[in-house]
Amino acid sequence: MRREDFKAVLVWWKKLELPEMVSRELTLPASPAQVISVVGVRRCGKTYLLLNTMKRLLGELGKDNIVYVNFEHERLRNLDAGDLAELLVAHREVFEPDEKKPVYMFLDEIQNVRDWDKWVRRIHDERKFRIFITGSSSKLLSRELATSLRGRCLSFTLYPFSFAEFLKAKEYPVKGLAEIQYSEEKGEVLKLLREYLEFGGFPEVVLEEDRETKGRLLSSYFETIFYKDIVERYGVKNLALLDGFLRYALNHFSSYLSLSKVEKYFKSTGIKCSKKTLANFLKYSESVFLLFPLEIFSYGIKDRMQYPRKIYCVDTGVINRFSTKFTENLGRLAENAVYIELRRRFEPPGHEIFYWRDRQLREVDFVVKRGLKVEELIQVCWDPTEEETKKREVGGLIKAMEEFKLKEGLVLTEDFEGEEKSGKKRIVYRPLWKWLLGG
Repeated sequence: MRREDFKAVLVWWKKLELPEMVSRELTLPASPAQVISVVGVRRCGKTYLLLNTMKRLLGELGKDNIVYVNFEHERLRNLDAGDLAELLVAHREVFEPDEKKPVYMFLDEIQNVRDWDKWVRRIHDERKFRIFITGSSSKLLSRELATSLRGRCLSFTLYPFSFAEFLKAKEYPVKGLAEIQYSEEKGEVLKLLREYLEFGGFPEVVLEEDRETKGRLLSSYFETIFYKDIVERYGVKNLALLDGFLRYALNHFSSYLSLSKVEKYFKSTGIKCSKKTLANFLKYSESVFLLFPLEIFSYGIKDRMQYPRKIYCVDTGVINRFSTKFTENLGRLAENAVYIELRRRFEPPGHEIFYWRDRQLREVDFVVKRGLKVEELIQVCWDPTEEETKKREVGGLIKAMEEFKLKEGLVLTEDFEGEEKSGKKRIVYRPLWKWLLGG
C-alpha cells in the first residue's frame, strides 16, 4: 500500500510544471558528494529552493532522473525508514531514469519519517543517488547530523526573504547605492523598508498585496508552528502556558528575557509553572527556528549562563501580529531585522554573534566574533538626532571599542549617514536600508 502512495506522489511530481520563482541568495551545490540538508522555519521557501535547484538540473537531466517527495503530503503519514524502500521501487515503476546519469533525490520535510537518517545514510553509501533533504527542525543541522550521518552531510539554513530578496520579489529595480542615496528614489526604498519591517519576509506574505490577508497568513504560520512543530513534536500538554510564553517572548523581542522574571510574571497572574518548563519552551521554539536567544559576550561560560539573554524572532511580521505599536517599535524591529541578517550572513562556521554589556550597564547590540577575535561592533539607533539617545548609544559603542581594541564602530540608523571621531575612535553612521543591501 505504501508503494501505491509513493506512486501517486511521484505521478503528481512527473506532471508538475515548475513555477517561476524568486531566486534566492542561497544557492545549493548542483553536484554534491555529500547529502545536502536545508533547514529553516516553516514557509520560509525551502521547497521553492529545492524546485529552483531542480530547474537548474533539468538543463542536463530529464525529469526521470529527478525524484521529489514532500513528506507532508496527506498520503505519506506515519512513515518509518522501512517504508522508504518502497519509494525506490515506485520510482522505477513511474520513471525511466538514464542509467548513465545520477539520480537526484529531493526529500522535503524528511523529519516526518521515523529513523529517516538510517535509510538516507545507507542509500548515500551506495553512491547511486545525490540526495537533498529539507526540514523545519534544527535536528537537521550539521551539528545534529554529525552522529547520525557521520560526516556525510553539508547543511544550510534558509531564512525568510532578506531585504534584497524582498525588493526582488516586489520587482523593484535597485540602482547603485550611491545613486539611490541622492535621488527621490530613496523615498520609495524607505517606504518599502517600513513594509519589510511591518510584514516581514515570508515569501507568500511578501507577494500578497492585501494587508488583511498578509496578517491572516502570518497568524496561520504561527498557529501551524505552534501546533505541528512544537506541540505535536514535543508532546506539550499545557497549551495555555506555551501560548502565553510565546506571546510574552514576542512582546519582549530585542529585549532581555529572564526566565526567572517570566516565571514570576505567570505566577503573579495565578498560572503555575516552573523555570525548567519555560526553559524547555524556549529550547523548542529555537529548535523550530521561531525564537533565537542571544548570549552576552564573555570568555567565561559561567557569565554567559548567568546573564539574561536577549530574544529575537525569525521574522518581524510575526512579531507585529502580537503588537499594535508598530511606529513605537521601529527601532526594536530594526534591531531584530539586523540580528536575522547577521545570522544569514555569518552562516558559515567560525563566526559568532553576541551582545555586550558592562557593569555600568553600557551596551552594544551586536558583537561579531570570528575565531578568537572580535571583528565588528554594531549598534542599532533608529534616530541618532535625539541627543540623549545618541549619547547613550555612542557611549556604549566607544567603551566596547576600547575593550576590544577596535578603531571603528558601526551605528545603523533609519536614514542618517556620516562619520565622527571620538579621540582615535571612528563612529560610522549608515542607513539600515543601505546596510541590508550590502552597502
